[in-house]
Amino acid sequence: MRLPRGLLWGAVWVASGGAFASDAASLNDLEERLYRLEQDATSTSPSDNWTDRVSINGFVTYGLTRHNVHEKQGAGIFPNPEQGKPFYYLDTLSDEVSHRELSRVGLQFDVKVNDRTSAVVQILGQAIDNYDAEVQWAFVDYELLPGLHWRGGRLVLPTFMHSQYLNVGYAYHWAALPSEVYGTVPFDTFDGMDLTWSVNTGPLSHELSAFYGGVDLEDGDPPVTVDYELRNYMGANLRSSWGSLNSWLSYTESTFTADFASLGLPSASLDKEVLASGSIGLGYDNGSFMLMAERSYYDSDNWIPDRWGGYVSTGYRFGKWMPHLTWGATNSTGLGEVLEEGDPAKVFLAQQSMVRSKSWTYGLRYDLAPGVDVKLEAQTFYDMSTSSYRQEGANLNGMFTSSVSAGEIDTDDPTVYRLSVDAVF
Repeated sequence: MRLPRGLLWGAVWVASGGAFASDAASLNDLEERLYRLEQDATSTSPSDNWTDRVSINGFVTYGLTRHNVHEKQGAGIFPNPEQGKPFYYLDTLSDEVSHRELSRVGLQFDVKVNDRTSAVVQILGQAIDNYDAEVQWAFVDYELLPGLHWRGGRLVLPTFMHSQYLNVGYAYHWAALPSEVYGTVPFDTFDGMDLTWSVNTGPLSHELSAFYGGVDLEDGDPPVTVDYELRNYMGANLRSSWGSLNSWLSYTESTFTADFASLGLPSASLDKEVLASGSIGLGYDNGSFMLMAERSYYDSDNWIPDRWGGYVSTGYRFGKWMPHLTWGATNSTGLGEVLEEGDPAKVFLAQQSMVRSKSWTYGLRYDLAPGVDVKLEAQTFYDMSTSSYRQEGANLNGMFTSSVSAGEIDTDDPTVYRLSVDAVF
C-alpha cells in the first residue's frame, strides 16, 4: 500500500532531526530518503521479480455431441407441423453432429500480492457463445488467520460437489457432468464473498465455507427477455475427507425476482420469493476403484415446481483406461397446488417447468498423456413422464425440449452421444 506523501515527508522530518534545523540534510539526501521510504511502502512482495508472483494455468475441451431424438406426429386430428424435426437437449443440442456444446477454453491468472493476499482471474470462452471471452472468476483472497480465508468478487456458485471445477473436463471422468444434478441451475457464478475455514479433526480434514451475494441473469432474445434476480444469496457448505473417502454438504437460500410481462404472463411474475436448495455427496476413490453419489434439491412456495436430482457413479481404472457407469434421476413435484389455484399463466409455466427423467450413462476414459484425456460416452434416458404429468400442455419429454406443439419423442431409448478431448496446462 502506497503511503500518503505527507506522511512520508513527516517520517523524513523526524528522521532528520527537524526540517528547519540549520544543519538539515541536503535536499538530495531528503529526496533519496523519500525514495527509499516509498520503495519500502510499495514493495509488498517477497520477490522483486513479477514473474515469481504470477502463475498462469489453463484448460481446454474439444467435444462432439449428437442424439437420436425427433418429434412424433402431433396428438388429435391436427398433424404436428414440427413432425420429424429434432428435439433439443437442455435447450442446445440438436440431432446434428455438434462441435460447440462441450468445447471451451479457460485461462486462470493467480497473482501473489503479498504473503497474505492474492488475486485470481479466470477467463472462459465457450464455443456455444462463439468463444466470446467472459470473466468467470475475479476475486481477492485474504488470509485473515492461518487456515481462515476471506474472498470477495466474482466467485463460483458453491452449489454442488464438483462446482469448483465445473468447466475443467479433465478433473472428472465424465464427458459432461450428470445433467440430473448439474443441469438444474442455469448459472454457475455469483457476485459476493465467502469465508472458508480449513481445519483438521484427528484424521479428518474439513473445509467449512459461508457465503453471501447475488446473481443477475437475462434469459431469451430481445424483445422477449426475462430478467432474473437472486438477492440475499447465502448459505454454507462443508467438504470433508479421510484418506480415500470424501463428503459434501451444502445449503443455500435466496430471494428470487422475475418479471414475465414480456412473455404475456404478468400474473406469474415473482417478487422476492424465497428459494431454498441443498445438496449432499459422498465419494470413494483409492486410485483404482471409484464410487460416488450426489443428491440435490430446490423448493419454493410459488408456482415453480420443487425438484430433486441425483446420481450414483462407479468406475475402475485399468492402467490408462477407466470404464464407468452412472445412473441418474430427477423429478419435479408440487404441480397439484398450482392446478388447484387455476391461474392460466402459472399453470402454463409450471407445466413447462416440470421435469422427470432417469438415465444410464456408459462411459470410457483414456489418459492419453499426463494432463490429456479422451472420453467416449452414451447417455440413454427413460421414464420421462407419470400420471401427474398427463395434463394438457405438460412437459412429457424430460430434459428434451422442442416446440409447444410437439408430441412425445419418437423413440423408446433417446440417447445422447459424446466424444471429448480434455487438456490442462
